[in-house]
Amino acid sequence: NTTELFNDGWEFAKSSLDQQDWRGLGFAPVDLPHDWLIYNTLDLYENSIGWYRRIYDHQEQDQQVLLSFDGVYMDSSLYVNGCFVGEWKYGYSSFEHDISTFLKAGQNEIILKVVYQSPNSRWYSGAGIYRNVWLKKRGPSFIETDGTYVAARETGKGWAVEVETEIVCQAPLRVRHAIADSNGDVVAES
Repeated sequence: NTTELFNDGWEFAKSSLDQQDWRGLGFAPVDLPHDWLIYNTLDLYENSIGWYRRIYDHQEQDQQVLLSFDGVYMDSSLYVNGCFVGEWKYGYSSFEHDISTFLKAGQNEIILKVVYQSPNSRWYSGAGIYRNVWLKKRGPSFIETDGTYVAARETGKGWAVEVETEIVCQAPLRVRHAIADSNGDVVAES
């Protein structure tokens, strides 16, 4: 299982709200994180669509591939090779999409459509991919994203720690949880 920063190589184009397709738009290179509204300080609440495009060279067919977005404001839809993958409407939380079934060997076009319509917030929110993007690859057995929950409570004799882990596995495996102190020494395990 690997996770790599996926911020490089993106291009951007902006359109009006009635533009429903990215084909024919003039894309230009862009650095992520990115906010397209900040470039026009005279209209910080311009209703518009931001289109992000990236070409991804995919070779490994036996892994699940996910795109993970730490933050996109606001209403986003993801397309891979022209096919709709999924959407995320909320602009203040991270999300991910499994793109495995949409990929082919070689060059793949990834499009993220981001719709910004005002009013939508009490303060300036910006618009676009405003946090990092990650490419995750994982095999047939893995820990679900955000699949580990840890709760600790003080008891009269010390601390009780409860750990739950959500795992997808295709073969028998053993899970080991360990708690280490600041020196890296394991102080408890199960």
